[in-house]
Amino acid sequence: MDDQATYKYVAPEFAQNETQDRPYDYIDANIDSLPDEDKNAYIAAGKALSFLIKMETIGVCGLERSSVYGAAVALPQLARSTGYSRTMSSFAIRSYLFLTINIAMQLFLLSMIGEEAHVMSAFAGQPHLCDFAKKIESCPGAPNCNGPGGTVISFPRLYDFHSWATRTFVRDSMKSIFPDRKEDIHSLADPGEYGMENYYCRLLCCFIFMMAVMEDLRSTMNVVHLLINIPTENGKWIRYEKPSWEDKDQAKLIHSWRELDLVKFGVAGMPLKWKFINFVCVVIPKFIIWLVLAISGNYFLMETAGIVDVIMNSVALTFILNIDEMIFATFTTVAVKHMMANMEDFELFNVENEENETEEEALHRFCREEFGARSWCNFISKLNPKRIVVVIIGMAIFNIQYYYQNCEKAPDGSWLSVPLYQPTHVRFNPVAWVFPLKAFGWHQASEPSWIMPGS
Repeated sequence: MDDQATYKYVAPEFAQNETQDRPYDYIDANIDSLPDEDKNAYIAAGKALSFLIKMETIGVCGLERSSVYGAAVALPQLARSTGYSRTMSSFAIRSYLFLTINIAMQLFLLSMIGEEAHVMSAFAGQPHLCDFAKKIESCPGAPNCNGPGGTVISFPRLYDFHSWATRTFVRDSMKSIFPDRKEDIHSLADPGEYGMENYYCRLLCCFIFMMAVMEDLRSTMNVVHLLINIPTENGKWIRYEKPSWEDKDQAKLIHSWRELDLVKFGVAGMPLKWKFINFVCVVIPKFIIWLVLAISGNYFLMETAGIVDVIMNSVALTFILNIDEMIFATFTTVAVKHMMANMEDFELFNVENEENETEEEALHRFCREEFGARSWCNFISKLNPKRIVVVIIGMAIFNIQYYYQNCEKAPDGSWLSVPLYQPTHVRFNPVAWVFPLKAFGWHQASEPSWIMPGS
């Protein structure tokens, strides 16, 4: 067959549609002349893509199988399905115990990150990094060339905050000890300037961090998707399923099954009260932890000046997201791990057409959809990297929030730290930090736990 010879081919089962002004012709090599291995590959692709695209666009209702969040949703339903048996009920209670431990640990660690960033750093007099030394290679004469000390930044004079603070302390101490030599000390003892080592490395690390937190947000939205779409009924999440195509003992012999293999665990209907309980106890805490981590993690990375430090921090911060999986892997029993690992998803799409479709029909449908005149629209729609766009938008939102709260724009285009004030109390208020209440005109005027920059 000549590889260059292509022509219009009309699948017989679609030929009648041409009389209805609905042409299904497509340009393709003669299907009947294709080698059997090519036909087999086309049929396999047609069958697989039909299922997989439906899974992507319509979706399934599933749970995290290796997380305390997924276990906290599934195990109470398994207990309900078995009439709240003693063993299943104990598993359900333990799942909520582990969920409580996980939420407490994650929120505590996040509050410690916030206290370090907004209390300890403020006591140390650390200005917000903003864009100090963003275009150091173009200095002087470019925006962000002046550091927090008021002098022009250059590569030999660029230091991290701790080094810069120490050098500044030594210079100021010498001025206090030798007041008559202030001018000489000021000119000779140069502490340098504080600024970032590479702006684009910091930006990339924020993107990497946002990829991790967006994946966690997606798992939270999956729980919401499940609660909305599964039937509001007393569905059974556990069932005993004997094979209908063969005698049970013979089927067990053929597939080397045990009785445990005939016990199926899967997402099913859920009563309304349990949907409400899961929304309050699982979805809301999980979303709050995500929001706090996204804000604090992005802030922490934006305040990190060193190249190696910002790379390591972008990886280290995602450790908090993995605590729920660590607790599940360490504390849960083998029985619970088996049930969660074999938990079947609840499919929202219908595959009856695909199941009844013949191989010939699948072959022609694949060629029509993938090589026909209308296939380019499908190609362009699938080419759109939606998840990358979501990550970029999320990163942009949290970066803008960082600049809005902590930086101010100078006339030359530089982004400088807002004026800082020493905290009046050591006690840290994470609520006031996470939610910028002052931006909405609402704040507590008496005895704030810490004074927000610029207040």
